[in-house]
Amino acid sequence: MKMKHCYINIFIAFVVSMMFGACEIRTLDNGDLDGMWHLTRVDTLATSTTADLGNERIYWSFQARLLQLDDKSGMHQSLLMRFEHNGATLRLYDPYIYDRENGDKPLEDITLLNPFGIVAPDETYTIESLSGNKMILLSGTYRMYFKKL
Repeated sequence: MKMKHCYINIFIAFVVSMMFGACEIRTLDNGDLDGMWHLTRVDTLATSTTADLGNERIYWSFQARLLQLDDKSGMHQSLLMRFEHNGATLRLYDPYIYDRENGDKPLEDITLLNPFGIVAPDETYTIESLSGNKMILLSGTYRMYFKKL
């Protein structure tokens, strides 16, 4: 009888371990990049000019593999983009118009990206600095400064 219980316990342990082994828990860790960032300054590289956006309400919010671009003043359309964060680079691509009620739609007018400091629907940035409270991104056109909320 004891031997039978031993085999049952071994079988149950085997089944439970197979169940846990079959499950894949995948988390996305973007480190300091995750969260909401306020765009505070943009340097235009070609003209060496600086735009102070500290009083503007332009935000980039990163979560999982999705970036939400918001103008909290309501002057510009909110957008969504996919992103890839690979160490010292950040690629933004696949932009959509954010429309929760009617369904997000692929972005056709790329000029809607401009208020957020983005000039192309697929753009890669060099991450010059990234910490828990500040980020500096460099593209071929701009150097952008962000403060984390």
